[in-house]
Amino acid sequence: MERLQTEYCVVGAGFAGLSAARRLQDRGHAIALLEARDRVGGRVWNRSAADGTVVSVGGTWLGQRQDRMFALCREFGLEPYPQYEQGDTIMHLDGANRRYRGIPKVDLFTLISLGLAFWRLDRMVKRLPIDEPWKASRARALDSQTLGAWLGSPWNVPSALARKLIDTTMTTLFCVDPDEVSLLGSFVLARGGGSFDYFVDATNTETHLVDGGAPELAIRLAAKLGDALHLSSPVRRISQTGAGVEIVSDRLTVEARRVIVAVPPLLASRIEYEPMLPPAHSQLLRRMLSGAALRGVTIYDEPFWRNDGLSGMSVAPDLPVPVALDQSPRSGKPGILSSYMFGPQAITAATLEPAERRDIWLRALAARYGSKALSPRARSPITDRRCANRQAAFTGPPANTRRRCTDSWKAPCAPANVQLTRSSILHRREIRVKDDRSARPKRPA
Repeated sequence: MERLQTEYCVVGAGFAGLSAARRLQDRGHAIALLEARDRVGGRVWNRSAADGTVVSVGGTWLGQRQDRMFALCREFGLEPYPQYEQGDTIMHLDGANRRYRGIPKVDLFTLISLGLAFWRLDRMVKRLPIDEPWKASRARALDSQTLGAWLGSPWNVPSALARKLIDTTMTTLFCVDPDEVSLLGSFVLARGGGSFDYFVDATNTETHLVDGGAPELAIRLAAKLGDALHLSSPVRRISQTGAGVEIVSDRLTVEARRVIVAVPPLLASRIEYEPMLPPAHSQLLRRMLSGAALRGVTIYDEPFWRNDGLSGMSVAPDLPVPVALDQSPRSGKPGILSSYMFGPQAITAATLEPAERRDIWLRALAARYGSKALSPRARSPITDRRCANRQAAFTGPPANTRRRCTDSWKAPCAPANVQLTRSSILHRREIRVKDDRSARPKRPA
């Protein structure tokens, strides 16, 4: 097996690992970046449809406050373009489509219930000390309760329809049933963006797409690293030595002064460490929930929904494919709809035969976009069964995890030369950055 000596070793070539490696290299340090897959980008990647169209099927959109991503796109010559938002949004309820712009067309009681529920949640979120959430007021009670239990109480969300809508929203956000998510843990996610309102509003989180797809940015970042990047090299063991640390992968062994582990919690927990990580840290990594998401990409000759006065955005709590939106390129052709199943629905659908899953998927789209949705240009929608069991799909901890593992949140890992990225613990905290509005392109008037 090949052996390599360097100053720093980074494990994982998603955006966190690529950025860490790049910063170290820019400061003149010798590095090695090990990636288990045969590509870079982590949860950001492209696939080719049956008709040859290349589409982004992992992380795809940029949103408000993701100023570092906009800056990177500008630096590497990629141009984001605005998400198509002209036209109505569809909400499919009780077998009927309700078209609206702005405020959904539901009864006043439902709107008030939704508004009050988010107001109460966000009031608690804003009081959360994000660096030490276990010190929040009533932390024990919050961590002992699930998000689903709070949302399911008529005292918190009086309207049954509001409970249905907010349950769909939170399942979409966390990719698991809200009954599996710690209420305190959900607040940590919301606090990273400022509030739940940030994450549940697509006009915040899906504002731009990238020409060439977001994966192209990862590819260009990786190209700067040259021979320091080693693909198809899953790391199995990290051991402290007298001189530093030894990282053993399937293809090579790296001797380094320090190592940065920039992979999701579940994957980080499967690496063998010598000496072992602190027990609380190991428990925190292993107890993080892995969400399930199944994505369909349907390609049409043109975005026919635009001619019908629709933006392409739709929500359908009663249908097996509850969320869909326009993913068409800047030119507008071909027309691409990106649609999703989450949580239990995704797990169930992943077990179906492709033909049956395709039929269910297209019928769910046709229910809100009409019969044209039944005839995509490609032979079938792109759906990836692996997404429903993806080890990197990370949501957060179940109840009673954060409070019991408080020491591992900020404490250094043992051995001293091993550092797991904080994103492995504080999911999506990186969104909490200064809002440099000059970094993002402006929307057209």
